[in-house]
Amino acid sequence: MYMVNKAKVYNMVGHYNLCADLVEQIFNAQTNLVVDNLVEDDLFDDTNDKSEMFEGDSRKIKLKLTPTVPPHPFCLQNSLAVAGGDGRLSPSRRLILLMRFISAVNFYLFAKLELHHLSFKPNNTALMTFSTLNQTLTSSPTTMADADSEDDHLCSESAETSASPPLNHESLFLVSSSNGYLTREDRIERAWSHWKKLGEPKLIVAPMVDNSELPFRILCRNHGAEAAYTPMLHSRIFSENEKYRSQEFTTCKEDRPLFIQFCANDPDTLLEAARRVEAYCDYVDINLGCPQRIARRGNYGAFLMDKLPLVKSLVEKLSQNLTVPVSCKIRIFPELQDTLNYAKMLEDAGCSLLAVHGRTKEEKDGKKIRANWDAIKAVKKALGIPVLANGNIRDMDDVQNCLDYTGADGVLSAESLLENPDLFSGSRKIDQGELVVEYLKLCEKYPVPWRMIRSHVHKMLGEWFRVHPHVREDFNKQSKLSFEFLYDMVNRLQDLGVMKPVYEGSCLETVSKDEHGVEAQCLQS
Repeated sequence: MYMVNKAKVYNMVGHYNLCADLVEQIFNAQTNLVVDNLVEDDLFDDTNDKSEMFEGDSRKIKLKLTPTVPPHPFCLQNSLAVAGGDGRLSPSRRLILLMRFISAVNFYLFAKLELHHLSFKPNNTALMTFSTLNQTLTSSPTTMADADSEDDHLCSESAETSASPPLNHESLFLVSSSNGYLTREDRIERAWSHWKKLGEPKLIVAPMVDNSELPFRILCRNHGAEAAYTPMLHSRIFSENEKYRSQEFTTCKEDRPLFIQFCANDPDTLLEAARRVEAYCDYVDINLGCPQRIARRGNYGAFLMDKLPLVKSLVEKLSQNLTVPVSCKIRIFPELQDTLNYAKMLEDAGCSLLAVHGRTKEEKDGKKIRANWDAIKAVKKALGIPVLANGNIRDMDDVQNCLDYTGADGVLSAESLLENPDLFSGSRKIDQGELVVEYLKLCEKYPVPWRMIRSHVHKMLGEWFRVHPHVREDFNKQSKLSFEFLYDMVNRLQDLGVMKPVYEGSCLETVSKDEHGVEAQCLQS
């Protein structure tokens, strides 16, 4: 027996999704593990003689762990290594590393019962004896596959990650999951630890179908946005169709923090899609709020609100199997208590962050129906995890009013950002032409489908088009756009001397006070 440093074990388990089955798979593959940013962090007390861990093996071999570079504190990939040598692990070295790792996991569980000593004897958490494990190791001379080539298009400027061998997901054991081995307080602490490592972003680009693609996300980040969501991605198509993946999702190293959002109604399909992107994001987000007819037909989004067991299974599947946290975006129920019960269920299932759109799924017109900030405030008060507010965010005054009123940890904006990507900078007058030119240059650098470019140009130049309808007609007549045409069109509008504040003439009607005591009025030039 030997004494394990409880603090170091807890730190290790608390910051990684560590899993004995996963490590067995990795080491059975007899692979050459590459480790970035190694730090000296011996798992055991320095007073212990590590040469006596296994009789007959006098080599002092350490277990080293390090997170990948932020913001991937939960990532296990590329985080294990044995000190010394060229990185090629012999069966005995793999065995020692694996046994020390599994015993550390066991210690974490036993520590709950105030047990501070642990031997290498097999127990109900699947510790393997030396002979059994050695047979497994020596009988599996396969090598780990190279990183999936299909991932190359995801982020040409990001670090590649190695593919993991297939896992038996039914027997997967994650000590950091919401399965009871971590208390609610532990899970909430982890959720906040991750959020704080990201810098606690408050100004966030909401997910928008065909509109929150990479060039637009970068444009918004250049003008004050601190985090962003991808457009909603269809989990089944994303899993099956490489062309869909390459067209609908791209990212780069500047595109962080990033939420990647999926719609789904099948846990296994959702997990398959999420695993393709978990190395490129800070949260995998589940769309539980889309109110459109396509979501009704596809049985996803807000139309899962009456299928709570399915929703719970979606969240649990991801939270128990991914190396990044899971977030959810929801709409509210007509009854507040139903909303609170829903939010608590998501938190208990493993959701680490919740974004709340303060409208029901029937309230689709955001320009006519104000979001219910009282419901968001109640959700924030009821939960322990970070909560984001969505709805009625048209300018920086709205941002501050919403944060003050709801207590939310950040805000999301969608439609207003489409008209004014500079919203989060606080500017009152914007040369929309300059924003369009900046966006077009980003599209040339990060190509996206032309339908997305057309939509953004139309939104950003909406005020100019109303003043000069003949220019809009020329734009609409173009069945096939080109960058040359769009740059020329912007020059024409600028030559006409038109520069409009983005909200002038297009905001909600002026009222004296809304239900939150906040004045709602048009921005004046």
